[in-house]
Amino acid sequence: MAMESRQDAQGRRAVGAVGTARYERIAEQIRESIRSGELAVGESLGSEAALAAEFEVAPGTVREALRLLVAEGTLSGRRGARKSVLRKPRPAATQEEFRSFAQWALVRGRRPGGQVVEQSWQIAGEEAARTLKVDPRSRVLWVLRVRTLDGERVMVERTRYPERIGEIVEGLPPDLESVSRFLADEYGIVFAGADHLFSATVCGHQDATLLGVSRGRPLLRHMRVGRDASGRPLEVSEDRYLANVISVAMSNGRNVNPISWLDAGEANWL
Repeated sequence: MAMESRQDAQGRRAVGAVGTARYERIAEQIRESIRSGELAVGESLGSEAALAAEFEVAPGTVREALRLLVAEGTLSGRRGARKSVLRKPRPAATQEEFRSFAQWALVRGRRPGGQVVEQSWQIAGEEAARTLKVDPRSRVLWVLRVRTLDGERVMVERTRYPERIGEIVEGLPPDLESVSRFLADEYGIVFAGADHLFSATVCGHQDATLLGVSRGRPLLRHMRVGRDASGRPLEVSEDRYLANVISVAMSNGRNVNPISWLDAGEANWL
């Protein structure tokens, strides 16, 4: 990997300095070297000491950058061994990836929409209470929506909100494009992260009616729990997409595996 000049290094440190850790910027520089072909797939990087000298940082900072690149599947390497390029980095996911159907669509230049079909207050019960971290006797707002993409029905969304969020959501327009964006813009309630479970299912009677397709059609089932920056659950939702609408991509390697394989009926997926 070619050495950059001290002036270039200082310039790179200045770019994005606010809110971005140094090791993250080093990781992005290494990604750019791979994308440009300066580092080829299969090629080994220098030692931690050599990289630390190149980037003018402590070895521990380089170690964190390399750990990040191994975790995402860009680099491969055993502990204590030099890292090698496993593949070209994927384009970075947007901050809203999988946190909001509407934001996912808008980033791709698509037109999201939706309509609330039904909503009601329910007693949480044990399962929803465990997921939402609320008292089983508390109220949760259950909302059934049909979501559209460029005017076509593509997904049925069944969401439960804890009472503090449900009291806001209950009064929103039924055709609101993005509930999560409204909550962020108007109330400062930000969906900072989520847990996800994907599986396959088929259209039952209600889904088929809502989506305007025949029963038995394959669907992608997406279970998710949205959380705020402190990790507190904001919603739990089951989304059922027509199978030709969305695919899921992730990378793993010999030394890192973000994928968990579960029994199809396993409830404890968090």
